[in-house]
Amino acid sequence: MGLTPRFTRADVRNAVEKRRILFRKAVLKRLELVGWEFVKMAREKTASSGGFNDVTGNLRSSIGFAVVDHGTVKKENYEVSTGGQKKAEGIQEAKDFIRTLKGNFDDGFALIVVAGMGYAAAVESKGKDVITGSSLEAESILKSAIDKLKEKMNR
Repeated sequence: MGLTPRFTRADVRNAVEKRRILFRKAVLKRLELVGWEFVKMAREKTASSGGFNDVTGNLRSSIGFAVVDHGTVKKENYEVSTGGQKKAEGIQEAKDFIRTLKGNFDDGFALIVVAGMGYAAAVESKGKDVITGSSLEAESILKSAIDKLKEKMNR
C-alpha cells in the first residue's frame, strides 16, 4: 500500500517560488529600513555631537543610500541639506558614487551607504564623524535584522 500525494510537482515549484519571492521582498525591505535609519543618524549629527559643520550643505547633502538587487537599484534616498548654498552638488556626487559602486553587486543584495563628496574622508580624518559612526550602527542593526529574518524563515 503506497502513499498518493495530493499535490503535483507544479504545486511544489509554485510553493518554493512563492517562498523565494517572500524572502526577496523581506530582504529588500530590511535593507531599505536600515538605509533609512543610517541616513537619519548621519544627517542629524551636528558638530557639537561629534559630526561636522554644514558650511556649504554639500557634504550633508551627499549622504545617501541605495538598496541594490543583483545590480539594480531598487530604492535610494538623497536629501537636500538645510544648510549652505551649493546643496545640489552634494546630491549629484552621492548619486554618481552609488552608480559607480552598484556595479560591484551584480550578484545578490546590497545596501550601499555613502557620503559622496570627495573630501568626506578628509573631514573624518580630522576626527569628525561624517558616516563612520552611522555606518557601524547600521551594520549592527542589519546583522540583527538578518538574524531575525533567518529565525522567521526557519519556522
